[in-house]
Amino acid sequence: MSFFGRFVEAGRIVLITFGKYADKIAVIVDILDQNRVLIDGPSTVNGIPRHVISLKWVSLTNFKIDIKRGAKLDEVEKKFKEEKIEEQWSKTSLAKKLKLKDMRAKMTDFDRFKLGFAKSKRKAILGAEIKRLMKNQK
Repeated sequence: MSFFGRFVEAGRIVLITFGKYADKIAVIVDILDQNRVLIDGPSTVNGIPRHVISLKWVSLTNFKIDIKRGAKLDEVEKKFKEEKIEEQWSKTSLAKKLKLKDMRAKMTDFDRFKLGFAKSKRKAILGAEIKRLMKNQK
């Protein structure tokens, strides 16, 4: 039994952590050397074209599809959709955090003000309720 559970292999789903396609998922199609892999979005699904990327720029995920090394785009796309990788990925906590981070980055100044105001109102209501409950306990 191996200590590691995720391996760099054809079909492994990776999260791109740096560069133009950061925070998107792709599929390893081929391993070029010990530092670089060939990935594909597939481009018809999420817009990431087939290109070479450094392993330092990706994070391995728990997801894997069953493809051979150097698989063509249509085969990768078929397996990607068949195993519903996008749905599985969107249910993970990391995907939810990335979505929230993106949403917060797109907030305007007024949106941040409204959020802060709502948080302060919530805090005041909770504080008053806790105070009332503590008083009733005595």
